[in-house]
Amino acid sequence: MALIVSEEQEVLVEAVRGWLADRTDLARPRADEPHLLAPGELASAAELGLIGLLREDSGGTHADLALVVEELGRAGSPLPVAQAALACRLLDEPGLDPALADRLAEAETLVVPALPDPDGAPVSAAGGADGTLLLTGRAPFVVGGATAGYYLVAAVRADGSPVLALVAAEDCVRTARTGIDLTRDLVSVELAEAPAAVWKEADTAFLEDVTALHHAADALGAADRLLGMTVRYVKERQQFGRVIGGFQAVKHHCANMALDVETARVVVRDAAENPGDRVKVASAVSSAKEACSRVAGTALQLHGGMGFTWEHDLHLFLRRIKADELLGGTPRAHRARLADLTV
Repeated sequence: MALIVSEEQEVLVEAVRGWLADRTDLARPRADEPHLLAPGELASAAELGLIGLLREDSGGTHADLALVVEELGRAGSPLPVAQAALACRLLDEPGLDPALADRLAEAETLVVPALPDPDGAPVSAAGGADGTLLLTGRAPFVVGGATAGYYLVAAVRADGSPVLALVAAEDCVRTARTGIDLTRDLVSVELAEAPAAVWKEADTAFLEDVTALHHAADALGAADRLLGMTVRYVKERQQFGRVIGGFQAVKHHCANMALDVETARVVVRDAAENPGDRVKVASAVSSAKEACSRVAGTALQLHGGMGFTWEHDLHLFLRRIKADELLGGTPRAHRARLADLTV
């Protein structure tokens, strides 16, 4: 397993962490802004090469992208970098739209995947009278979809063959979702015989897998942030004349949090090194999401009444982790997939 971060990856992480520290404002989610993605932020990410990170001429890998996404989760950033980077890489494939990939990499437009609920009905694709492909269905939770110009939709034809189809946002009905996560823009995308601009038969399972994997990486970053916040808090908060971090029970809880974070980090990085291994991805996603959720719950308990306040940042990261636990498939869904793949 290639779990050691290289010098180049360390430089990437440091650059992204510093860049996000200057641009992520956690007051925006509390202010109930209509769109959390501030103007110019996507262009700034493009200047860093983050959107085109997976393109062949960039030389980036899913392991690199997972490190970037981990920093996004740690910062609580609304930027849909993982979604845009995945779409940019797929658009480069023959049969889709490399020219649009160029525009996306320069942040001239935004394209994000629109995937159906893993436990729900798939998006159906049928041929139109003029030879076009018409899509019907629903993608209930699309991260970054509020300002997207196009959606890369995973659909299924009548004969069961999967297709990737590019659909203009103007041909869909998108509705803002009010969910548990306050730090990202979420929309549902309804397709009613929406015409596909371009499409190709492709293995959509890979897109579904790596999307779930990067949600786990995002949760990992948020969980690591909560671990640091909690350790600092228990070293300062006093009860019965001593800091609560000196109590054995609190020490055990913090140790369990650290163990969960490190376990999640190992499995996510291992899977990101080989995202085509569906068994490894399903195992990593299910275990990492559950581990990060436990970290969030323990962080809330150790903060006591302080953790329940609106002004404290804890709930923002707890909410984000809980959303990541559901987005791209629940741990239970991925365990079921793991069983299907191995039995």
